[in-house]
Amino acid sequence: EHKWDRCHMYGLGVYLADLARKSHRYVMPEQKNGRLEYTLVRCRVAMGNPLLIDGTLAEPGAMHSFVGCQDPTSALVGQTQQFQITGHDCFFVQGKEDQFQRGFSVYNSEYIMFHPWQILPVYLVRYTIG
Repeated sequence: EHKWDRCHMYGLGVYLADLARKSHRYVMPEQKNGRLEYTLVRCRVAMGNPLLIDGTLAEPGAMHSFVGCQDPTSALVGQTQQFQITGHDCFFVQGKEDQFQRGFSVYNSEYIMFHPWQILPVYLVRYTIG
């Protein structure tokens, strides 16, 4: 199901997480033998020089249409790391947990890669719950 505040919040890239529970929220299960089966892809990522995004979006959708790792300064409030014209190739979005605001920030951290060659799929993980 498409939800605006869960779709390309920080631009048109590949979204990755360091916590399986974060990725699980985006997985669509399949019915197998009367049980729901989930599939995740475990990847290795060549992050290069990520830009730390520790601010919140100035408004929902402020970065939705970003293509590539471009300067997000005008789309953010409270951003501490300055964007460098040369050098950034992905975003690391710091999770806000206790300061989370739906549509303006993320609860758990996530990584947005803008070049598919930065990602190497390693394992296909299938699991059921319960």
